Amino acid sequence: MKDKGVKATRKSRQSFTQRLSNYLLAGVLITAPVTITLWLAWRAITFVDSQVTPLIPLKWNPENYLPFGVPGLGLLVIIVGLTLIGFLTAGYIGRLLKRASDALVKKLPVVRSVYSWTQQVFETVLSQNSSAFNEVVLVEYPHRGCWVVGFITGRTKGEVQSLTDDTVVNVFVPATPNPTTGFLLFIPKQDVHHLDMTVEEGIKLVISGGILSPSEIKKLTQDEKAKKAAEEAQAHHKPSVFMKLRNYFFGGMLVTAPIGLTFWLAWEIIILIDSWVRPYIPLKWNPETYLPFALPGLGLFFIFVTLTLIGFLTAGIVGKTLLRISERLLDQMPVIRTVYGAIKQIIETIFQDHSNAFREVVLFQYPRPGSWALGFYTGDSNRLIKDISEDESINIFLPTTPNPTSGFLLFVPRKEARMLTMSVEEGIKMVVSGGIVTPEYHAPEQEQEKLTVEAVSSDHAAKPVEKSEESDKGTESQKAAS
Repeated sequence: MKDKGVKATRKSRQSFTQRLSNYLLAGVLITAPVTITLWLAWRAITFVDSQVTPLIPLKWNPENYLPFGVPGLGLLVIIVGLTLIGFLTAGYIGRLLKRASDALVKKLPVVRSVYSWTQQVFETVLSQNSSAFNEVVLVEYPHRGCWVVGFITGRTKGEVQSLTDDTVVNVFVPATPNPTTGFLLFIPKQDVHHLDMTVEEGIKLVISGGILSPSEIKKLTQDEKAKKAAEEAQAHHKPSVFMKLRNYFFGGMLVTAPIGLTFWLAWEIIILIDSWVRPYIPLKWNPETYLPFALPGLGLFFIFVTLTLIGFLTAGIVGKTLLRISERLLDQMPVIRTVYGAIKQIIETIFQDHSNAFREVVLFQYPRPGSWALGFYTGDSNRLIKDISEDESINIFLPTTPNPTSGFLLFVPRKEARMLTMSVEEGIKMVVSGGIVTPEYHAPEQEQEKLTVEAVSSDHAAKPVEKSEESDKGTESQKAAS
């Protein structure tokens, strides 16, 4: 009897602790999503406020007249400002000012490259007729029979399309749980399967590693896809005050985001270099010692002058002698000589006039036959690799999207690599933008005829959508004229 009572007491204790753990898990399931969502939103709002609120004039800042702060004031100012800019640039004077500013920015050597890329990305992504990151697809990766979720960024054009046998599309295959990085692939159109799934559901599926999956996932036929696109386009063009404000907001973003992002990046780089270099400038040579204000870009200027002076001195006999002596001293240090030798070899290889490292863009099949990717040629493969592999191989760096500073080093047979005429800068832009930014390509007559036929055949299925868009554009133009 005593044993039975002890067992019953243990069972009651276990059931009580089990109930407590269940209540705890239920509380976590209820509060965690809401808490994390509100915390992320609050962090975003406070970050925007900290960046924007100091720029608001004191007369227009309501916090000067209130005894408390106004959370979200910076976000509200951004929304109102972008909407107002979009409204002003929709007129004739605004368009003239935009053209003048574009022409001015494109005259700056380094800034114009970043500005043109960001402008093209924003115009493509925010365009009403854009297909970039608007469709979720299923493709075979990394081999046949294995499938992954991807996002279409556009139809492949230019030189990449001309070198492939089939009509291919740009597909971004994201990583898990961070969908902001992945690979840009060019996959044949017949191997891309469109899913009846929103982009939001696709991102949730990727981030959760398959834990959060839509209840129904089915493949869309061409007719269903065209019908869905026509319904979305028709709903998108419904005239309303909200849609007008939304268009003004995106118009303001299209105007301000590229130039704002370009100058912000340039300013951050200048400030970073100044913070590193300025402390090493002697006070006698620092012009800020004699001026009542700071000089942005002073560190960058000193780096440019110093490197030019060092290059001038080392071109002579005395400079070359000092360089040899310093290299001998470094070679005698156990750990430093290894790091120095590797860095020196990399820099000399990249900056040599006859070097081909990162000077050519390559198109090759990855990760399976029929699927293509962009890479950068870094040189011929080592003799050991050539002895092991059957064919002559070359070194190709396969970058990730949108961060091209990481990726894989692959040894690809030379006969399977197709060298492109696009520059390395254009290749990097294409990789970083996920295929949205495609460089211009002047194909020969035979290739041009092939591209024209493929474009007509691929667009033939989308005629119902195009007709509805053209009719919507016609009604909008009539309303604008009236």
